[in-house]
Amino acid sequence: MSLSVIAAAPTIHHEAIDWATRASANGGTISTTVLRAVSDFCAAADREAFRSAIYRFNPFAGGNLSGALVPLYRGPTFGGTTFGNSTDTNVNFVSADFIETGATGGLKGNGTNKYLQTGFASNSLPSATSVHLSASATQAATSGNPVFLGSYNNTPPGLLVLDDFCSFNATGRSYRHGSLSVGQFPVVSSPGATEAHVIGTRTAAASAAIYRAGSLSTTNTTNVSTTNNALGMFVFNANFNGSPISGQFSAARLRMYSIGTGLNATQAAAFSAAVISLNTALGR
Repeated sequence: MSLSVIAAAPTIHHEAIDWATRASANGGTISTTVLRAVSDFCAAADREAFRSAIYRFNPFAGGNLSGALVPLYRGPTFGGTTFGNSTDTNVNFVSADFIETGATGGLKGNGTNKYLQTGFASNSLPSATSVHLSASATQAATSGNPVFLGSYNNTPPGLLVLDDFCSFNATGRSYRHGSLSVGQFPVVSSPGATEAHVIGTRTAAASAAIYRAGSLSTTNTTNVSTTNNALGMFVFNANFNGSPISGQFSAARLRMYSIGTGLNATQAAAFSAAVISLNTALGR
């Protein structure tokens, strides 16, 4: 189906058409199945009122690696201010690392030197106490210190990371937002290698949580002084003062990621349901 036909189809969401146009211009190829799945996700985001909480969302779709580097959302509203790079900057991924559909669908890290630069800085968000990071993954880690996405600067301290797995400030799959002190973070101690959709979120200085597949998994109510930073977040690692962190590259296969404001339980459940439906539609 050509983009001109897509644009004329009244049942395709306008943000899905916008994404398809940009992904195609970047060298991607858009199938009708993928376009419909992305459109249904966009409709759910509007209907379930979580769209404005998502500042950046990449569904890792678009037919090939070039298309997969194009985020669906780059701001909280369509036509409003956009944040971060227009495409995720690829560092060392090759075409074979991306499979769009099926059980092995997603973008595969190698645990050594592959990552993405989003250009999205956490200080683009309105508040340091209203933040979320999320990912959907297979082949996730069960040991070590790899990171799904995040950033960290140490002057002033501004840590914001969704871990693939963490073995020092917390032990397990954790959402670290604050400083590097032990005990500040919600953590899933035995997470397993598959995450249908994991959300780490802070909705107040003393309220952080992890949701998995739409259900609350764990919380932490430590009152933390949080500071967002000006570093563009990395995916498959964290941006540490401008560079990826040695030894913390993820080898997971990511099926999406998101960055945005804090999510309450209702929003988290609806968001996860939409992500899982999107992945199901793509057979992954």
